[in-house]
Amino acid sequence: MAKQQYEQLSPEWFQPAPPNVGEQEKINRPSLTFWQDAWLRLRENKAAIVGLVMIIILTLMAIIAPMASDRTYKDQNLRHAKLPPKIPVLEHVHWLPFDGRDANGVDVYKQRGVKEYYWFGTDDLGRDLWVRTWYGTRISLYIGLLAALIDLLIGIAYGGISGYYGGRVDNVMQRIIEILNGIPYLIMVILFILIFEPGIISITLAMVITGWTTMARIVRGQVLKLKNMEYVLAARTLGAPTSRLIFKHLIPNVIGPIIITTMFTIPSAIFTEAFLSFIGLGIRPPEASLGSLVNDGYKSIQTYPHLMIIPAVVISLLILSFNLVADGIRDALDPKMRK
Repeated sequence: MAKQQYEQLSPEWFQPAPPNVGEQEKINRPSLTFWQDAWLRLRENKAAIVGLVMIIILTLMAIIAPMASDRTYKDQNLRHAKLPPKIPVLEHVHWLPFDGRDANGVDVYKQRGVKEYYWFGTDDLGRDLWVRTWYGTRISLYIGLLAALIDLLIGIAYGGISGYYGGRVDNVMQRIIEILNGIPYLIMVILFILIFEPGIISITLAMVITGWTTMARIVRGQVLKLKNMEYVLAARTLGAPTSRLIFKHLIPNVIGPIIITTMFTIPSAIFTEAFLSFIGLGIRPPEASLGSLVNDGYKSIQTYPHLMIIPAVVISLLILSFNLVADGIRDALDPKMRK
């Protein structure tokens, strides 16, 4: 039976199919640039998208919330001191901590005759913690973005020049970076506090001096690797000036590591500012930052835990969101992650 079926097979069935030139030349996948492909892979990273959305929400709240309130971050009202959080509508959901009751279950608002609502409660001076939290978030974002801007302006230029010229110029410039890195950051901040008042200016100047060294080293290493590539040698042979070689040919090809380093710099700077404010070397009252709010709430954590928990949650979300986005960008810009 099997032999009869084999004999019925026609040799014509096994002839090669004619080549379809049109199908061979057809592009089944749309042509994408490097940045378009990176954006598509970034969108597939759900954690990075969640972090990006959270950053946008926190940034909008930091900008809009203090402006929309009729109170300021420094308005004091001792009659309203240390009120627990109370939010309209949510105050009727008793399992949520927004009903205006303290740890003993006493309705503090009713006891004191307070008819106003304080969504995040108040501190020991009666200042609105809602306004102070988002105002402190604005300060923390300013410090983080300032550190990123300093990295971009100083670190890229310094590292690019050092890596491109090499030799004695590179040795001298790298020794300067080693000297700056040898000075502890905390000592640098204390030195500026002795000269200036504690606050944003002291932290900013400390970042200007030491904050750009990591970016400079990363850019230098990438430029050392790329400066002997064929396209750079061809541009130099055609008479391109040094500035054009650095900023038109070398820096654009190291933009991936630059973006990744910048994104990791922002949460690191936010944490550093919070740490300095927590130990009393950062923002001074009545100014507010997330670190100073955590420091104020730490003193009353057993009796009024909301004073510390709320700013601690906000700063944790802020740092976590930036780290998630930075991880997503790193994976999106890595050629090895392409499918």
